Amino acid sequence: MNPKFDINILKFNTALFFRAMLLLSPVMLLFYQENGLTVKDLFFFQGIFYLTSIASEIPVGYLSDNISRKKLLIISFIIFMGFYTLWLFCHGYYVILAGEILFGISKVMMDNAMSGYLYDYLAFNDNKSAMVKYYGYLNFYLSLGTALAGLIGTYMYSKFGSGTVIISEIILILCSIMLVVSLPSIKSVKTKTEVISQKITRFFDAVKDLYKNVSIKYYIFYAGILTSFSILFALSFQPLMQNALFPIFLFGVIAFVNHAVRALSGIVAGKWLRNFDIKKLVIPLFILYILAFSCVFKILSLTSIPLLLLMLLFICLVIGVQVIFTILHVSRIHKFVTIEKRGTLMAINNFVSRVMAAIVLISSKLFIDKLGLNFFFAIAFMVFLVTCSYFMVKIIKLKEQS
Repeated sequence: MNPKFDINILKFNTALFFRAMLLLSPVMLLFYQENGLTVKDLFFFQGIFYLTSIASEIPVGYLSDNISRKKLLIISFIIFMGFYTLWLFCHGYYVILAGEILFGISKVMMDNAMSGYLYDYLAFNDNKSAMVKYYGYLNFYLSLGTALAGLIGTYMYSKFGSGTVIISEIILILCSIMLVVSLPSIKSVKTKTEVISQKITRFFDAVKDLYKNVSIKYYIFYAGILTSFSILFALSFQPLMQNALFPIFLFGVIAFVNHAVRALSGIVAGKWLRNFDIKKLVIPLFILYILAFSCVFKILSLTSIPLLLLMLLFICLVIGVQVIFTILHVSRIHKFVTIEKRGTLMAINNFVSRVMAAIVLISSKLFIDKLGLNFFFAIAFMVFLVTCSYFMVKIIKLKEQS
């Protein structure tokens, strides 16, 4: 194996660690309110973020199959730095909305490129069997970065304001760009240029192949639904805490715990669960999500901060189990496709969770305005029960047939 292998993996993980340090994320609701927005705008704009992600999935999937993953990561990071620069110098409703749209495009590019680059790099070094291990470690770095941002970002916002936080974010992303530029370029795609009609044909061929492949299609839908509702839980933390009059420093504590649990989940998946059968997590996760929704309903009616904290911590643990499932799922589906179709399949995989998240979050504007948070979460719970039950049954039947 190349003697620089470990160094390159370290640079790759460090670049994504810096990119994941979203210093504004633990106080995003406060930043929105600073710009004249409200809780319903937070949910609505995040829905727009996922709609942008949906619209970007197909072109980014094509792009990731036709240019190097390294170039796609660099483009993603430049866009990310661009919208933070916009937020530094401009303010208001439409500025924040434009930033969320650019963030959505950048996030899709990063999601499609990072696991693909890692897999291609391991394949180039004849070490494909270590994908679960290194993808688990990669998720550890991503979650650790966001976890530390929960504490650091809250402190910086309280002491110095949003301007200093945004400048710090720009410096971090510049470091990420320099690290990615220094990584080796891995040939991972066909050199022949395709016209748009060929790309469309290839995409629909990939969809048809996916539909026929029962070994992965039901897992893609199930994992996507779980991910979308994890997004809803995590996004709800700040409004729930503000509604319960939590002090600001607890915003950072919960953000830290949430992402620290995600980071530990990456380590658990990469170190101890490389050969774990993910079918065994399907029913337990369904039950855990029902309990998590129960905690949300209790949080909306309780005033005891210690008890509320315990419930929020439990929801963080549920999200951690979902992260383990997703890591194992993403690592698994790489084995079912050729290198030329991998980017397109990852786009389809990400598409499912973003569609569900967009529907739930955008509909929140109507439900929260007219009927309040309780009714909104009740509707979300019913959507979860119907969709998740259907695909859970499909997977169970596959297990019985195997």
